[in-house]
Amino acid sequence: MADSSRKNHLAVLRSFYQTVSRRMKLPDPMADLDEVRFHQRAPKRSYLTKREADILLSAVDKQATKEPNDGTPAPSVREPRRWALAAALAARDHAAFSTMIYAGLRIEETTALLVEDLSFGRDEEEVRVARGKGNKERVVPMSPKLKRSLRRYLAEREALLSPESAPPPEGVTYLFLNEKGLRVSENTLRRRLYSWVRKSGIKKQDVKPHDLRRTFGTWFLQANPGHVRELAELMGHSDLSQVMKYALSDEQRARAGVARL
Repeated sequence: MADSSRKNHLAVLRSFYQTVSRRMKLPDPMADLDEVRFHQRAPKRSYLTKREADILLSAVDKQATKEPNDGTPAPSVREPRRWALAAALAARDHAAFSTMIYAGLRIEETTALLVEDLSFGRDEEEVRVARGKGNKERVVPMSPKLKRSLRRYLAEREALLSPESAPPPEGVTYLFLNEKGLRVSENTLRRRLYSWVRKSGIKKQDVKPHDLRRTFGTWFLQANPGHVRELAELMGHSDLSQVMKYALSDEQRARAGVARL
């Protein structure tokens, strides 16, 4: 077993025997076990550089803005309805990925967003996360790039609402929809991300949805060194140690700091 697996197994055994010992008044066989030290690897923190994010989103953007008469052979989407649907789905992907990259939302928080969670009022452009992890609510300011992406998607969103679409339950209007006009699932967004990563040709082919959220945290601390508490509030963390890892994720910044010693 890898050291990390052995460490997890040992932690489970310790917890189990501590519980048995406490409830049944029996001796704990793990109590006399010597402290086991495991090799700890340097954490691998995957995030996108600004160039990689631009390349990825540009690939999605091309599909979202493609016209049916641009000469591109696409037999499966020649009909106006199919073209509009393909463009709307690409605009949705662009807005959903932008929400994770530029607002730091988790994938489950992204799919749970409602239309009314967005505010475009003057000096109040923001995204409200009402169903965050731990049922915590937070508000994230909307960056200009995220604002443009969301506005474009909202303009295309009607194409995902067909006459056959069932009305949303109790008037709930989810922001990100699938081709049937229903709330898009996490699995769908995850598969779409993997597909766009392959099409974009960026070197990091193992990008996961959570890496987009990590990108937000990394960029924020690169631009605002030391603002850990503010980042914790923006990302919905109550424990500051959860966001400290973003301060260490830029290898170039770390090398530059050592070089100045």
